[in-house]
Amino acid sequence: MRSVMIVFGGLFRFFGRLIFTPIMLGWLIGAMAFGAILGSLVATPFIFAFFDQTPGESAWQWLVFGPFMFVGAVFGFQYWRMASGADAYFGLTGDSHGSARFANRKELKKLQREDGLLIGRNPHTGRLLRYDGPAHLITLAPTRAGKGVGTVIPNLLAAERSVLVIDPKGENARIAGEARRRFGTVHVLDPFEVSGHPSAAYNPLDRLPPDSLDLGEDAASLTEALVMDPPGQVTEAHWNEEAKAILGGLIMFCVCHEDRDRRSLATVREYLTLPPEKLRALLELMQDSDAAGGLIARSANRFLGKADREAASVLSNAQRHTHFLDSPRIAKCLARSDFAFSDLRHRITSVFLVLPPNRMDAYSRWLRLLVSQALQDIARDAERPQGASEGHSERLKAPALFLLDEFAALGRLEAVERAMGLMAGYGLQLWPILQDMSQLKDLYGERAGTFIANAGVQQVFGVNDFETAKWLSQMIGQETAGFQTDSFKPGDGPSFSNNLTGRDLLTPDEIMQLPPDRQLLRVQGQATAVAQKLRYYADPEFAGLFTPEAR
Repeated sequence: MRSVMIVFGGLFRFFGRLIFTPIMLGWLIGAMAFGAILGSLVATPFIFAFFDQTPGESAWQWLVFGPFMFVGAVFGFQYWRMASGADAYFGLTGDSHGSARFANRKELKKLQREDGLLIGRNPHTGRLLRYDGPAHLITLAPTRAGKGVGTVIPNLLAAERSVLVIDPKGENARIAGEARRRFGTVHVLDPFEVSGHPSAAYNPLDRLPPDSLDLGEDAASLTEALVMDPPGQVTEAHWNEEAKAILGGLIMFCVCHEDRDRRSLATVREYLTLPPEKLRALLELMQDSDAAGGLIARSANRFLGKADREAASVLSNAQRHTHFLDSPRIAKCLARSDFAFSDLRHRITSVFLVLPPNRMDAYSRWLRLLVSQALQDIARDAERPQGASEGHSERLKAPALFLLDEFAALGRLEAVERAMGLMAGYGLQLWPILQDMSQLKDLYGERAGTFIANAGVQQVFGVNDFETAKWLSQMIGQETAGFQTDSFKPGDGPSFSNNLTGRDLLTPDEIMQLPPDRQLLRVQGQATAVAQKLRYYADPEFAGLFTPEAR
């Protein structure tokens, strides 16, 4: 019986529309005609007053009749809309429940710029979409979803600006290394030699002058990178802070009192692993030092003032956080400096940080160290007056781009969080690339919103976890949708009612079912766009620019 009612309901709805649509349109024509007639009646006295003729005898009179009739027709149209319920009937529902929508063709064309970072392709025109604003960017996409082929490598091939890129497998250096040489100098830091390029080196202590007033701050920034605070583990906070304090003192001692060829983090690690009697003798030397404004002596006093058990725990913690420095490969990569990170602001320079995924757990502090040092060097360079930078005269107009693939491997890094919120005006653009939203929340907790709020472009594709899909659905917002209900009682005619409701522009399941060649783009100040992903190896714009991978 229910199925029969459904069939009859559908038939009544069809014939109802078939009958009522001409009636609605006839009503519209009648309302506008009536309004036009009223307008002409209002205009008649003016015709008598100004033309002294019977209305209609002169063509000039229509200059008065025309506007009055038009205004009258508009009023008739508005009356018809209010009285007939036409907005709901024809689906013109307004935005009372939400105004979310997809970017239209005209809005997508605004992103078809000649310059800027590549963020996708217009599915309607086939043209590349670019972002040329100063804000940071963020990408969320799971493993094997195409972050490298669609985001990282296309920008390495096309972006004529300085770039620092985390390159987990070395494939970015292999594919785009030669292309980057067209723009400027290329440095590949690859301690485990997986990229096929000879490894460059960078020694963070080379950038710390012994007589600098900022030596204490610079040493502290290095300890922040070396000591990883596990998220949510408050019990570790005290030991980590004390480990940072002794590490900072040892770093300053190394810079101020060692020969230049010994100033490296490998020497600091050597200090930490000295036998107890030699370590105590070193700390007593530090107590007698007046370098670094007395900060070296204070650090030694702080450590030696602890009870034996506490001091042993602090030392053990400092040793744990610097264990990666025992690797001869890492030590070699930190032994000298082939470049300065401030170069990225003055001439087009490309820096590849290569660390294989299977070594991330053991050596991610090396990545943290270099990213942190790069941010600090760029910030310091930006604070200097134009022309006052060491060995440089001019600064590049385009900001340096940090493509931070496998961003979660860096752990929580205060320097990155500060840069995301404050350094967009320092000639720097960050582009963190994560697998899902939970990674960001696990690292930064409530502060994860800083990354989203300061991202001028949010690029998402390949979503396959519900939490990220739900978050994105809420971010995109709701649209106002109209629907019609009908009721039928035997013996009575059908009755219809039009209703409005809010609906997610994209529900979580719809987001997870997007085609694999599509992505969502949320550009600041614009409607959400569904764009096509890039594939550097198949797209004609990149033909001949890259070095093919051996299969």
